[in-house]
Amino acid sequence: KVAPELAGPRKRITNLRTELPAFPVTLVMQERSVDNPRATFRHHRGEFLKPREDVTPGLPSLFAPLPDDRPANRLSFARWLVSERNPLVSRVTVNRAWQVFFGHGIVRTSGDFGTQGAVPTHPGLLDWLAREFVDQGWSLKKLHRLIVTSATYRQSSEVTPQGLRDDPNNRLLARGSRIRVDAEMVRDIALQASGLLSTHVGGPSVFPPQPASVVALAYGNNAWATSADSDRYRRSLYTFSKRTAPFAAYAVFDAPSGENCIARRERSNTPLQALTLLNDEMFLEMARALAREAVALDASAERRATFIFRRCVTRPPHTSELTALLEFQRKQAARIERGELDPDAICPDEQAALELAAWVMLARAVLNVDETITKQ
Repeated sequence: KVAPELAGPRKRITNLRTELPAFPVTLVMQERSVDNPRATFRHHRGEFLKPREDVTPGLPSLFAPLPDDRPANRLSFARWLVSERNPLVSRVTVNRAWQVFFGHGIVRTSGDFGTQGAVPTHPGLLDWLAREFVDQGWSLKKLHRLIVTSATYRQSSEVTPQGLRDDPNNRLLARGSRIRVDAEMVRDIALQASGLLSTHVGGPSVFPPQPASVVALAYGNNAWATSADSDRYRRSLYTFSKRTAPFAAYAVFDAPSGENCIARRERSNTPLQALTLLNDEMFLEMARALAREAVALDASAERRATFIFRRCVTRPPHTSELTALLEFQRKQAARIERGELDPDAICPDEQAALELAAWVMLARAVLNVDETITKQ
């Protein structure tokens, strides 16, 4: 390692090592050896300098105990969790899956199945789903298929006056659910509609566009280096999360900050949500991409408007809706001609900005339509 006559080969080896890719490092929990267990104590009044009696692994007495022939370790506990002796895991799992599809669980307090939680609205259904989930090999895909192919899920979400009077919160599931999707799905829907969504799977977190002011005052003051190329269009699952500065667009749509672990999100409806969909640079970029695809059709205005509407709402527009879309597009084009709107500001770095700008304004408006981000 220090011989002068080997300096040349050492340098070549060092250069080759620097060219090796840097592999990510992940901390994992590993069980300690049986002959070296970690001593655990009850600390008097919570003071770590005052350990009292030893504490051994175990389960609360109200639950079924671990099998006598198994050691009291994490593996035995994991097996006990999904054993016939503990039906809670399957019930909680199917309830949270139901919550994702219907907006609320069969047990409304999905984070509390105890005596302080809500009683299930359909206890027999909850029992059956939990049993079916286990019998199907704990397969979430089979559970999701079972739910979405059910007659309950495929109902219309149209509310009748009698249904609104008898069951305003749809607890009896007499109609389909109508809920605004979660924050991350709002962005994913817009990405898919615009044709920008990157389907690349795996890899490190990415940094979609967001206002620089969001992280400017955050702890650590780390810069938000917006990802380039297709990385900025990856699914919201891959968005970098900083606890002291949550991603702004998600926070607007009620996504949790990460400071607390929650099982159920609250949903709000605020003007800031509409302003985000209309003015956030991330969504403007998607509106431009959608408008470019519509203009590239080289078709009539009716076909272009229908294309934009179907991409966002997934159904053809009614005659009255198409008329309103075309009227809106014509008004935006007239505003551009009068100089009220700057096409270069709407479509920066676009050669055909004058023609494209009015369609960008239309795409921007349709992406903001309630039906675009509502599951119904």
